[in-house]
Amino acid sequence: MSTQAITADRKLTRYFQTADRDVNSGLNIACSVTLHSDAVRVFQALTRPEFLETWITLPGDDVACYLVAWQQDGGYQLDHYRDGSRDLMIRGDYRICRRRKLLFTWRMSGELNSPESLIYVGLHGNFTSTILELHHRGLSSEQEYLWQQEMWNSSLGRLQRIFQR
Repeated sequence: MSTQAITADRKLTRYFQTADRDVNSGLNIACSVTLHSDAVRVFQALTRPEFLETWITLPGDDVACYLVAWQQDGGYQLDHYRDGSRDLMIRGDYRICRRRKLLFTWRMSGELNSPESLIYVGLHGNFTSTILELHHRGLSSEQEYLWQQEMWNSSLGRLQRIFQR
């Protein structure tokens, strides 16, 4: 493990420490993607409902599926529809919401239910490209881990295609 990885893990441990759950279990997701845009535009894509609807992709989505995003006081809600009926709701609160750093909760209810987990997103870069670093911790089962891994891979891939030059 590199010195840089150890330093990043120490920073994340500080953000993810909570008294009510074990967010340091082995079921954690860590990924990064380079986006050809400045950090301000990437931050908007991560936090504005109209942009979230364009890149969040859930496993099993087809042409009959769509997402409706909402902002709430200090948080967000994502309603997923399949064949005209809401089948999944994702809610969370922002614990940190700064231009280059986000920490928010994530809880699913509906056809899939999951206990609350935490997501950290860091944005690093300059005017022409931004590295998005994502850590999702506190996943409760292998099934949830696999679903979330597929969701983040497809969603971040879509976000990357949106920012292609």
